[in-house]
Amino acid sequence: MSLKNKSNFSKTSERTPYPSGFLNPQKIISHLKILPGMKIAHFGCGTGFFTFPIAEKIGKNGTIYALDILEQKVEVIKSQVKLTGFHNIIAKRVNLEKKEGSKIEKESIDWVIIVNMLYQNNNKSHIIREAKRILKKNGHILLIDWNHLSNNIGPEKRSRVSKEELIKIARKHLLGIQKEIAVGDFHFGLILTK
Repeated sequence: MSLKNKSNFSKTSERTPYPSGFLNPQKIISHLKILPGMKIAHFGCGTGFFTFPIAEKIGKNGTIYALDILEQKVEVIKSQVKLTGFHNIIAKRVNLEKKEGSKIEKESIDWVIIVNMLYQNNNKSHIIREAKRILKKNGHILLIDWNHLSNNIGPEKRSRVSKEELIKIARKHLLGIQKEIAVGDFHFGLILTK
């Protein structure tokens, strides 16, 4: 992997101040057992808020699949890959609510990352089922979404998904709830295991 601009990316991301209480991808990722060489799938990757810090952590021998339903988000990731030299990122447009929607091989992924995505989808159970399908035995899912507290930050309250609802869906798909993690004032975080 050519990382000609990697140092620029790292310095920029380290300097970026995250307002108190908001998600800090580098800090969250630093507490996960994500290791060099792992294969990761980032469901609903957006423009790569978590994708690029993970790409840096897994190194040139790892792979992260940046998956989103919006073509323009995927194109932003592809452009950033060219600029930063993170060639361990594979960006694809997919529909994760469909059967085998990620188009990733069964039991081939170490971690699935799902951040601020499920509240936007009707078929949350389908997405969790797809995450489980592609996970290796003992693989993990990181779920982060907006908490249900009433505040003016984030999506409207009625579109949010509760932590309890996600735990219920996870148990339905026979996923273990490894632990809850602190991710900020406006979100909750869960780590699930296969």
